[in-house]
Amino acid sequence: MSREEAVYIISVAAELAGIHPQTLRIYERRGLLNPYRTPGGTRRYSEQDLERLRAIQTLTQAGINLEGVKRIIELEGAVESLQAQLDGIKDQLAQAREEADAGLSSLPDILRPAIHKLLEG
Repeated sequence: MSREEAVYIISVAAELAGIHPQTLRIYERRGLLNPYRTPGGTRRYSEQDLERLRAIQTLTQAGINLEGVKRIIELEGAVESLQAQLDGIKDQLAQAREEADAGLSSLPDILRPAIHKLLEG
């Protein structure tokens, strides 16, 4: 996170989130938040941090303890990472199909439909 993105000091972030600054410190100790630190050690929170705070509040209000919230956040991150990998694989597959189709254009007309059928499998 860059200094430009992290603009809110702890008291402002707490007020915007509707919680006590000490709660932010607890969340940080529990590994739920990782605010930017200035060279002097001052915490600075970003909009992304505030979004995470809202998600934490929603989950805790639903009765999930902080360890459960942490696990949910970790799993959401894993799902996002896997989705990005899947999207990359889909792009590679589409490109490979385009290349295969381009290669098929040099085959005799009689062979193209049978090979197309095999590729679509």
